[in-house]
Amino acid sequence: MTNAKDSSHLTSRTFQELGIRFIILGVWREKNRLAQFNGDLVDRVIEVPVEPWIEEDFIRVAEKGEAELNIRLNQDLVKQCAVSSFSSIGVFQELLREVCISAEARQRQEYVVEVSGRQHFDHAAEQKAGDYSTRHQRALEAIAAGNPRASGPRRGVLPLFLPYYLVRVILESGYAGLENGMRRTTIHEKIQSIHHRPNDVRGSDMSNLLYSLAALQAEKDISPPIVDYDRSTKMLQVVDSTFYFFLKNADLQAILEELQNPIEDVTETSDLGASEATG
Repeated sequence: MTNAKDSSHLTSRTFQELGIRFIILGVWREKNRLAQFNGDLVDRVIEVPVEPWIEEDFIRVAEKGEAELNIRLNQDLVKQCAVSSFSSIGVFQELLREVCISAEARQRQEYVVEVSGRQHFDHAAEQKAGDYSTRHQRALEAIAAGNPRASGPRRGVLPLFLPYYLVRVILESGYAGLENGMRRTTIHEKIQSIHHRPNDVRGSDMSNLLYSLAALQAEKDISPPIVDYDRSTKMLQVVDSTFYFFLKNADLQAILEELQNPIEDVTETSDLGASEATG
């Protein structure tokens, strides 16, 4: 009789022996992430990176769209969209789509139409910033809320509320702080600098926070996840390219001010309980 782990290994080997191959579309830029979650995949997975996208790739995508719509996009406009996409071909296509909508090129044109003008890019950037801000703000709020089952005081001591402080660090650091990832030590130091119990934030607490980040996002139905922690490099990485656009263009300070502070919630609840008891 085999346990679940042995069964998964047996299934994987059986597929390999039968010559059956799978194509898995992943979201992580770092190598060997799948093998980190399932050691049985070591030496059984070939990674085919589709990045980085270079300027010529973006131009070819734009040219294909031009041919389909019978339009001619101004090259400065195309380059501006490419630069603002943060190397994401998906964000680039979304920006171009909004540019075409702004220029009223929603279908194939009878005659070649020139699309130029800064106003079209401004419209596209504003539209996508709004779209991404709504989704990512909700995701950050969900992460900051953490696990509600562990939010109450214990023996009169407030919890650490580390997911909330992690979100604060992300918003305060912005695009510049997360562009190349953020080291675990940096996260630890930044959280301690703003924490209500700085001396109690230990290395083990940081491990629990960062190692469970993927599971927390899955529990909150955040799909795709926006950030993930790579244990091998000890870096917090952005895994959703639209999140870069959000960090660069959204009003992060306003979002930070709207973020619900769990400490205030616990304090208000405690005060309410005390008032009811005395009443």
